[in-house]
Amino acid sequence: MKKIGLTGGIATGKSTVVKMLIKKGFKIIDSDKIVSFILNNNKEVLLYIKEKFGSKFICDNKILRREFGEYIFSNDCDRLKYENFIMPKILKCIDEEFKFHEENNERICILDAPVLIEKNIHLFMDYVVLIWAKREQQISRIMHRDGLNKENAIRRINAQMDIDIKKRFADYIIDNSKEEELLEDQINNLCLFLNKL
Repeated sequence: MKKIGLTGGIATGKSTVVKMLIKKGFKIIDSDKIVSFILNNNKEVLLYIKEKFGSKFICDNKILRREFGEYIFSNDCDRLKYENFIMPKILKCIDEEFKFHEENNERICILDAPVLIEKNIHLFMDYVVLIWAKREQQISRIMHRDGLNKENAIRRINAQMDIDIKKRFADYIIDNSKEEELLEDQINNLCLFLNKL
């Protein structure tokens, strides 16, 4: 089975691309859903956040994700501590998902992971696909989607690796800063590429 890593920056349109790929029949592992599952169900993570960052991020034994996210994205040192704690749990779940799809004789499985390159997950992929968009579009999309002001939107973008640096690691790049029809053409070309693997 070929493992394809799909990445991009925040608000580059990965979700749109993923929906299109699902419609084309590809199996997707969504790392954000894995993170949500871990945050909502892993008591060890809840206790860690409470102990290390304070009970102000916990309400009714649930993590206040928006508040915690704003805090983590504005504190590099604490963000690294948190990522070092949670990443092994995420990677274990991703590995289990890949094994499941391989056991079900899938030919190709795509991992949608925003930090694919930053966390060196790309090293375990056969190919890396990057979804790219202009920075101004990223800012605008974050402000609209998440209800954040420009400063917080920029902070979230800056918390990730520069999208143009990610290009160096990509085997295939999709430019999602153009019209939707052009995106669809690019997805069709990507599908042709993947189906030849």
